[in-house]
Amino acid sequence: MIKKILKVTGILFLILLIAIIVLPFIFKDKIVQKVKDEVNKQLNAKVDFKDYGLSLFRSFPDFSLELNDLTVIGIDEFQKDTLANIPTFYASIDLMSVIKGDNYKIKKIKLDQPKLHLKVLKGGKANWDISKPSADTTTKKVEEPSTFKMTLKKFEIVKGNIWYEDDDSKMYLKIKDMNHTLKGDFTADNTSISTETEMAELNFSYDGVKYFNKAKLNVSADLEADLKNSKYTFKENEIKLNDLTFGFDGWLAMPKDDIDMDLKFSAKKSEFKNFLSLIPGVYSKDFDKIETKGTLAFDGSAKGIYNSKSLPAFALNIQIQNAMFKYPDLPKAVTNIQVDAKISNKGGGADNTVINIPKMHFEMAGNPMDIKLLVSTPVSDALIDAAIKGKINLADVKLVYPLEKDEDLNGQFTADVKLKGSMSSVDKGKYDEFNAAGNLLIQNLKYKSKDFPNGVNITNAQLDFTPQYLDLVAFNAKMGKSDIAAKGKINNYMAYFFKNELLKGTFAVNSNYFNCNEFLTTDETAQKPATDTTSNLTVFKVPANLDFTLNASFNKLLYDNYDMSDVNGAILIRNEQIDLNNLNINMLGGKMAVSGSYNTKNPRKPAVDFNLNINQFDIQQSYKTFVTIKKFAPIAEKTFGNFSAKFNIKTSLDEGMMPILKSIVSDGGLNTSKITVTKFEPLNKIAQELKIDKLSKMVIEKIDLIFSILDGKIHVKPFDIKYEKIKGTVSGYSALDESINYVINMEIPRSEFGSQANSVLNNLVSQANSKGANAKLGDMVKVDILLGGTIKKPTVKIGLKGSMNEAIDDLKNKAKEEIDKKKEEIKTEIKEQVQNVKEDLSAKAKKILDDAQLKANQIREEAKKAGDKLIAEADAQGKKLVKDASNPIAKIAAQKAADKLVKEAKTKAAKLNQEADTKSNKILDDAKKEADKIK
Repeated sequence: MIKKILKVTGILFLILLIAIIVLPFIFKDKIVQKVKDEVNKQLNAKVDFKDYGLSLFRSFPDFSLELNDLTVIGIDEFQKDTLANIPTFYASIDLMSVIKGDNYKIKKIKLDQPKLHLKVLKGGKANWDISKPSADTTTKKVEEPSTFKMTLKKFEIVKGNIWYEDDDSKMYLKIKDMNHTLKGDFTADNTSISTETEMAELNFSYDGVKYFNKAKLNVSADLEADLKNSKYTFKENEIKLNDLTFGFDGWLAMPKDDIDMDLKFSAKKSEFKNFLSLIPGVYSKDFDKIETKGTLAFDGSAKGIYNSKSLPAFALNIQIQNAMFKYPDLPKAVTNIQVDAKISNKGGGADNTVINIPKMHFEMAGNPMDIKLLVSTPVSDALIDAAIKGKINLADVKLVYPLEKDEDLNGQFTADVKLKGSMSSVDKGKYDEFNAAGNLLIQNLKYKSKDFPNGVNITNAQLDFTPQYLDLVAFNAKMGKSDIAAKGKINNYMAYFFKNELLKGTFAVNSNYFNCNEFLTTDETAQKPATDTTSNLTVFKVPANLDFTLNASFNKLLYDNYDMSDVNGAILIRNEQIDLNNLNINMLGGKMAVSGSYNTKNPRKPAVDFNLNINQFDIQQSYKTFVTIKKFAPIAEKTFGNFSAKFNIKTSLDEGMMPILKSIVSDGGLNTSKITVTKFEPLNKIAQELKIDKLSKMVIEKIDLIFSILDGKIHVKPFDIKYEKIKGTVSGYSALDESINYVINMEIPRSEFGSQANSVLNNLVSQANSKGANAKLGDMVKVDILLGGTIKKPTVKIGLKGSMNEAIDDLKNKAKEEIDKKKEEIKTEIKEQVQNVKEDLSAKAKKILDDAQLKANQIREEAKKAGDKLIAEADAQGKKLVKDASNPIAKIAAQKAADKLVKEAKTKAAKLNQEADTKSNKILDDAKKEADKIK
């Protein structure tokens, strides 16, 4: 009996083993095909994987599907963006669901070392919005159900890297080496969820302000989930951000579009050192060894509904008392740190937010600094009461904070600024009702570091505050060998901070010597030879919310390999674009005037549109300096003399700020005085074919030509040349691939042909006569030359005038067809771009109006609620007076008092509504003006 049992067990085990080995081979291709079908059915994206595998060993008794090198790439605007790059994707699939062949049930998903790039464009379009839209309901077509059904029990990410960039909200997030595990029965209506997350590096910035830099985050949380009603209740949980540990209590629900919540959080430790860990520079430098004292109270709450129209009531409280910190190897400390900060909102709209920091004090090596801030009604009419006062000897910084080995800092920073009043006072020009006074002052600042080995010296920088503007009284600095001086005014600074309006300013900027390469490249690339046409520059993104005018004057200016002097003119910075207005420059032995724009609305491919007026540039220096000349006019390498030109050029730039040559569109004119062209291979070839050696070195009296650049080719219309007694007319094109196609009509005196040329002339006459001509040679020999091939390997065809008309006409017609075709393409492209710009601006204007209407509605609604509350309270108070009256006469008096209370309350309510209408109408009027300006 035992032997039979063992035998049957062995057979069953063998069958099971064979099934485990064989089944993956049977279903492998079927499952993978289902994956591909589902992807094509559900996603608008390019999804690919290089290899795949199926096994029962890894997740027995379920199938384990493995996809290798899985990539998801967007389409349209995102066709160059990889949304996801996942080296290994695992999915555990229920065995029986595969065998039955109906919905495949996915139980587990694991992403190993994924790289996710999430991007939102201006206007709100996201690259992860790749789901195909549902079938049009008007067609009454039943949408095909998904082949796969999520019955998840576990989701896992191992060492993931996530990059989130939101150009619409100016929010950027980078996460490095994230491990995440999510467990629970997501098929049940109610389940317990357990989640563990750790991030080795968290970087987060919003609106240009970096809040976290290489922070460490660990989250451990257990939740009770009501999946049917989308409600999640926090149980045991802990969040650790660097050394600050806090926990949540309460619940969060997402019934429909709203998010409802009742949450509280607080720090689990009350030491100041835990909060200090949030300061990036401090946390990264021997944090464990820092001596600290002081207490911390850190807590907050959020209760209510969050949606596009409403905020929950929330509060954030931070209190730091009697704190200090000191590095063990440094002589002094930052002491007497006192912070009392509260951010709150009673619920409703953002206008109910109150930021109250009555106290922020610290003393750095005996240098005290005091800051206070109170902001209320920030949306409708910001009320501000702020001040900063203190003086810091910057040389004392190294006494309390460990600078890098090659870092040094000296100088004096003084702050004494007070701001108090309302935004409406500034908007209405009632500057006497808004107190803005004081200044920020930097004196004799000297700073050296690895990035600035030559040092930054600011002898004097003073910014004065007034209600109308910030006055940059002086800014005098020297950075390395470069010097700069500036002064001017910054307008609209209050509206910039509180309403996100344009920051406007006008400045005068002067310099004797300024080397941009010291700031745009490394030391090594800054010293590259002038002949190097590569670039190590990066795109400078022009801010969208600036409107600055710079009246610039530079005696000497270096940028990349451009050596310029006497640079002066107006530079306008606005709307993500820099406009140059008649900027005059001396360079390359001549002068140049530049007008036009540098546009960074698409920062991956900035665009320039310049009008250039060049006077007497040296040809050799220009060839070595401009990559466009090197690529489009290689004859310049062998040409000596000067040229002048007046033309327009449009092009896109690459990420190294170099022109994308194929995108260049240009037209204009060029002229020269006497120039010499020598050892240029196409001329050598012509001289060789005509047996006239002097043509290999031509001294041309002058050139005056009209050119255009299109589709990677520079076309020249027929222009005349003269070399001694030889005359000619040239037309044709050169291309980026060095191919050439020119027609040259020449008149050469018979005397220029030597004895060796007799055979050439005889052949030309014979060729012409064979085509029916009656060719005879006179004192002037007229020849047509077809110059083709490439710059390095030119081809030459020569015939007497008129003998090659058919070939010449064919060449000209083909060139004209190409130009006309490309022009039509460009016209279509421009029309599309104009339409896109119109749509973008229209959407922007609509958003401004919609946001303004939302704010106005909120203000009116809040005023109505406040008024109704006043009336209700007055009515209740009046009824109590009447109720408490002891006799009829007292009741009559009480009723009169009650009526008076209600009347006064109604008057106050009406006033509140009137003020709300005034504020709302102003918001709507301002929005309409801004929208009209955009349109």
